[in-house]
Amino acid sequence: MSGVELSEDSVDLQQRRALLKRVAWMLGGAISAPAALAILQGCSAKETPAGAATSWKFLTAEEGSIVSAIADTLIPKTDTSGALDAGVPAFIDGVLQAVYPKDAQDRFKAGAAEFATAAKAAKGKAFADQAAGEREEYLKASLEEALAGERDPKPFVLMARELTLLGFFSSKVGIEENMEYVAVPTVYHGCVPLSQMKKHVYWE
Repeated sequence: MSGVELSEDSVDLQQRRALLKRVAWMLGGAISAPAALAILQGCSAKETPAGAATSWKFLTAEEGSIVSAIADTLIPKTDTSGALDAGVPAFIDGVLQAVYPKDAQDRFKAGAAEFATAAKAAKGKAFADQAAGEREEYLKASLEEALAGERDPKPFVLMARELTLLGFFSSKVGIEENMEYVAVPTVYHGCVPLSQMKKHVYWE
């Protein structure tokens, strides 16, 4: 599974179920079935070395740049690691390829194309090329619009947000740096109370 790590000693099934509940709480609703399945099967993002390029397996390079820019906008690097450091784009790419059904894959790709076109029309440049403030403004507006008319199945921008949060908070980097963490040899725990989280997530 490209960009996705299956690790028996990282987060056990009970912890992953708790993680899904907490992320669903942050999102204000239920996690979609394919995303939940990916986490319950043990998928998690691999930490990305600085400067390393993602080798896309399902997404095109253009789609990958959009996903990366969205993930980076939602969880940017601050005094702690961000979504890119945690390998979230590769996680999204791998989960879409391995777990999502064909109709959801097609919907994600079509939505990414629509998002890219609309973002460029609104700001005059590709979403990934926009300044951080421009990207944040456009993404926040897009999320608010999608939430106002939220439907099932989820539109692209909500799918991207859901996968970004799941990828980040199930990753070793996301857990160790952004939640209260007590080191145990060979094990890191993926679920702690939300009240103990150190990092703010945009647009909960």
